[in-house]
Amino acid sequence: MNLHDPFYDLFPRPSFASVAPGKTALLTIDLQYLDAHADGWIGRIATEAGKPEIMQERWDNINAILPYVRRCQDAFRAAGEEVIHVRVAYRTDDGRDAGKAFMPDADIEPVPREGWDDDLLPEVAEQGDEMIFSKTSASVFNSTDIDKVLKRMGITHLVITGIVTEGCVELSARDAADRGYTVSLVNDACTSSTKELHDNALVRMTDGGFIASRTTDEICGELENL
Repeated sequence: MNLHDPFYDLFPRPSFASVAPGKTALLTIDLQYLDAHADGWIGRIATEAGKPEIMQERWDNINAILPYVRRCQDAFRAAGEEVIHVRVAYRTDDGRDAGKAFMPDADIEPVPREGWDDDLLPEVAEQGDEMIFSKTSASVFNSTDIDKVLKRMGITHLVITGIVTEGCVELSARDAADRGYTVSLVNDACTSSTKELHDNALVRMTDGGFIASRTTDEICGELENL
């Protein structure tokens, strides 16, 4: 399937600014027990359904990107740049405060969520006073004050990692671009339940050049050269 829109061939491809000191932040999206670990809520649902194997590729894919996410985080920390974490976390036990396009009705959830589902995976968890934004929507911009915070801090460029590429990563990245941020997606530090979903989303997001696709090596190299 060809996902390229020939409309974009009518214009020069946009160029993207490199990581700028004091103006760039790293976002790590949804790498928490809830949806990123076999023992978390999604894993427990699969087990309860007697189908734990259908999520195995997801866990394998997530485990594969964790070292890349951590490299990005450590490079940002070493450069003195902001590392920001995004997670799903509800105000209510049954998740009734979430949008129903994002969260199923409580009465059809086969297993309850646990408090530790909100915790970030230890490999990529917050350090010191790094900010954590708790969202109840797919895009972090739709249920948190992250946009106001970033603007107050003078952040203009977002580098995005996390899960899932065609879901919360994509919607957050597109919302950020619509709000005027320069957006770089770290293609080997994001993933999905399947490789096909991840690859498809990468092509769709970056086809017009409005969202950049970069590797961990490229991002870390820019930070080392600041």
